[in-house]
Amino acid sequence: MSDAPVAFWVDTDYDREYASNGHSRYAAYLRDAAFEPWTDNDRSVEWSVFAWRRATGPVMSPGYVRYHPRVLGAQLARSGWNVGLIAIVSLACSWPDQLKTMLIKPLPLGGRAAYWQDWPTEYLGGDTRYYEPGEADLAARPYVLTTLSLQFTVPSAALPEPPADTTAQLGAAQHALAVLVRELNRIVGPVLSALSGSPSLAGERDW
Repeated sequence: MSDAPVAFWVDTDYDREYASNGHSRYAAYLRDAAFEPWTDNDRSVEWSVFAWRRATGPVMSPGYVRYHPRVLGAQLARSGWNVGLIAIVSLACSWPDQLKTMLIKPLPLGGRAAYWQDWPTEYLGGDTRYYEPGEADLAARPYVLTTLSLQFTVPSAALPEPPADTTAQLGAAQHALAVLVRELNRIVGPVLSALSGSPSLAGERDW
């Protein structure tokens, strides 16, 4: 059993509790869009991309798939090179050591000394959330926001084929998400673990 933080998970409880039909919010979002694959080849990849997009923001808010607080975004796309599945995951991270010496020094700004700030955070339900500074934040102080971009191919052999009819749509999408969450956690989780072991942003907890 890995001790790495969980990067992604499916929130089935919220999905069922807040469904207008008492069954699944996600099912409604699937019905609102048509699955239109580009080709007849590797349709499992395109189906998984479709299922992921319908389960995450900005389509669903909050998403059916939830993220670790450090995960700023996660996009999946069909590769035009080998028809595989590509993932791009962005993580909020602390300042690299090469910059820290410079960033802790005061910065002359508008006739006053200001200090660089790391990612602003807020606490919701005991959990830390990172967010982009707003105009009021920037008027008060400067920010250096560092991110880590993970770009990789997701193994696709276990991904399901798209359903033959709409009655099986939800089950096929949930199957695809289960595979995607497992594979993404396997790759992203150890990176989150390494980030959590370094000097981190205040108040972080691992899921």
